[in-house]
Amino acid sequence: MKNKILVPTDFTKAASQAVRQAIAIAKKAGSSVTIFHVIDGKSASADEISGRLNAEAENIRKNDEIACDVLVKQGNLLEIIPLTVCEKDYDLMVIGTHGLKGIREKMFGADILKLVAKIPIPVLVVQEDSSLVESFQKIVLPVGSHNTYWKAVDAVLLFAGIYDLEVHFYSIHKPGFEWSRQMLANIEETTRKFEENGVRMIRVKEEQAGFSQGYDRQTLKYARSIGADAVLMMAVASQEYDTLPKAYKEALLLNDFHCPVLCAGGGEAC
Repeated sequence: MKNKILVPTDFTKAASQAVRQAIAIAKKAGSSVTIFHVIDGKSASADEISGRLNAEAENIRKNDEIACDVLVKQGNLLEIIPLTVCEKDYDLMVIGTHGLKGIREKMFGADILKLVAKIPIPVLVVQEDSSLVESFQKIVLPVGSHNTYWKAVDAVLLFAGIYDLEVHFYSIHKPGFEWSRQMLANIEETTRKFEENGVRMIRVKEEQAGFSQGYDRQTLKYARSIGADAVLMMAVASQEYDTLPKAYKEALLLNDFHCPVLCAGGGEAC
């Protein structure tokens, strides 16, 4: 781990929750935190933004005793944030969303899916009403048929390297649905990787309960039933399994349980 966490902020309650969560992870991982703002037409002046960020960073250094720096850039959020992620080899990005309504709805609300799809490193998405997770103990990892599913496994392994993690490797069986060779290969390889790295894994197989084309409700219901600290989501759609990929992914990101979502598989490698 390169020990760097990036936290974009728009100074909202959701962003503040993301900063707090990043601090908690950084303390456990021995990481530094960079708080980052992209100036657009609605932002305050660069001097005012820098002043607010520097004051917040100083407070973090003093009270939380971790390294924290600031970054201010100007431009389009969807372009600037992915480029910035690759500039300093960050391990993780933590970002807040306030759901379908909010001050910055276009980016940090419902359209956050567009952003995580462009980020080539793991992204932990938290809601403004998410509880602060001091120690990630349980993560739900749904099976997937993506050719890049190894990115999901690596994201989980990143957290397993920090915490004593229990992974619930989860699938829903739909009557008449045949899994592809890629899906079966991903399941086999994921199991091997977790065993190889000494990660505790519970293989969970549920029958489809009711009609849910994207499986989001049943997945979230299971996550809630075990008190999961996060659910993993591939940032881009596979050719199967996600019948309505966008709706499914938005439902996960903006879930009513306020469960953090760990996203992986977006963008191109830095």
